[in-house]
Amino acid sequence: MKKTLTSIIVSMALFGLTGCGESGDDVKVMKVGIGVPESHFEFKAMKSFEAFVEEQTQGKLDVQIYASNQLGNDQEVLESIKLNTVQMNLPAPAVMGNIVKEFNILELPFIFPTEDIANQVVDGQWGKDLLGKLENAGYVGLGYGNFGFRHVTNSIKPITQLSDFEGLKLRTMQNRSHLDAFRALGSNPTPMPFSELFSSLQLGTVDGQENPFTNIYSQRLFEVQPYASDTGHVYSWVVFVVGKKFYDGLTPEYQKILQQGADIVKEEMRSAVRIQDEESLQKMIEAGVEFHQLTDAAKEEIREAVAPVVKKHGDQIDPAFFSELQKEVNKLS
Repeated sequence: MKKTLTSIIVSMALFGLTGCGESGDDVKVMKVGIGVPESHFEFKAMKSFEAFVEEQTQGKLDVQIYASNQLGNDQEVLESIKLNTVQMNLPAPAVMGNIVKEFNILELPFIFPTEDIANQVVDGQWGKDLLGKLENAGYVGLGYGNFGFRHVTNSIKPITQLSDFEGLKLRTMQNRSHLDAFRALGSNPTPMPFSELFSSLQLGTVDGQENPFTNIYSQRLFEVQPYASDTGHVYSWVVFVVGKKFYDGLTPEYQKILQQGADIVKEEMRSAVRIQDEESLQKMIEAGVEFHQLTDAAKEEIREAVAPVVKKHGDQIDPAFFSELQKEVNKLS
């Protein structure tokens, strides 16, 4: 009896040692925390990630996606990733900027003239070098997901040139470079939580706001914002972040599968953001929003007004790395 009990204990210990691997019938759970609801194109793209990874690993990686901040906000999820209780998150560069300061460069206004150039830069060496800076912080970056250009809407007047920003009280994110940029345009930027935005617009606490067209339409902000302009002042991203502890525990084959899955998400998000932004703008116009497409001359005037702010913040973050970004953009322009 004693011998049998000892054998059982040894067997259990051996099972415990192999239980975290990828051989045999062992399964690793991969929890993914994201902030968007299930209706959002990011969630739908991540479902493709789930299907691909589970198929390629024959179910040995069990991907579980939690939408709408079910696992906490991005900052909280990133902390959980360090503990390996969650394995993946898709935060904005501003959130990652609290961990690796160079990510704040992606939040600067007017650094990308077109979406195509933006994609080429983050897909190229500059974008890879930025992701590489995550490893010392305990994370692995698998790429960037597109959220599109941010545009200004308001309830006071059409914006067709620089002078139209004068005096407008615009809600922005709590981002120093954004606040300084809108002050340079002559407006009065007012940071506030997104959850308070609709009521603040409705009550006239603020005159306007800035977001991608998809967000403006899906959150019904257009109902209290009769004027919209394609300012395209900031390009918005999410970063595909995996915990280094979790990633290093995978075989090279599984690491490759995760990267391929992230590439699938990237392409799906790029396609979706183009389609949904166009559809959202058209639906807003049909609902009565007065849309103004800025001329190249007007955009250049706005860009020049903000240029000193962009340079100041880029140099404060990392002058050499910011300069490399500018060189890449100029090369592609």
